Amino acid sequence: MNSLLMVAFSIVSYVWLFDSKERIFKFLCDELIQLDLCRAVFVIDEIEYYRIKEGEKVLDYEFLNYQPKNFYFIEKDKVISAPISPQSVIFIFLKDYDEEVLQVFQDLLQVVRLACENIEFRKKKEKIIEVLKESLEHFQFLADKLRNPLSIIFGALEIKDEVGIEKACIFVKEGAERIRNILDELSDHEGRIKNISKTIF
Repeated sequence: MNSLLMVAFSIVSYVWLFDSKERIFKFLCDELIQLDLCRAVFVIDEIEYYRIKEGEKVLDYEFLNYQPKNFYFIEKDKVISAPISPQSVIFIFLKDYDEEVLQVFQDLLQVVRLACENIEFRKKKEKIIEVLKESLEHFQFLADKLRNPLSIIFGALEIKDEVGIEKACIFVKEGAERIRNILDELSDHEGRIKNISKTIF
């Protein structure tokens, strides 16, 4: 039990430092397989990570394709299964167990799940920041583009007496059309941001 607690402590201390689920899963497998009570550790994600002790025949285990909804212990096979995300699941094959051992694993896998969620949250946050920076730059660009047609409109109003109302109205109309085009571009960009936001959330 002491070795399990030490390994569990090591895992829960370090999983928060990793920047990818893949690194968490590799670390988890490497740490857990060192325990005498573990026969094998499988993590099924986009790819599989596993460590198997010599002589253990677990590769054809029937439940490896099963996606549990909650932490679950299959007593007859001494196998723990736990979902980490909708597409990730961990299987731990034990030699022996008791209620305390199962509780430690349940708590440990809960922390691993939260660490993986934290990574996903950080990735979403980085994507949001990237989209916001891009949007601010584009809005600044469009604001600069608006200054030219506005200058034309104000200029036409100032010289209307010299060039005549009809010619000044042509300048105003041209400036207004350019402003409308810029506002359409702004509206298109807003739609693109909304679509990106939907994919992030």
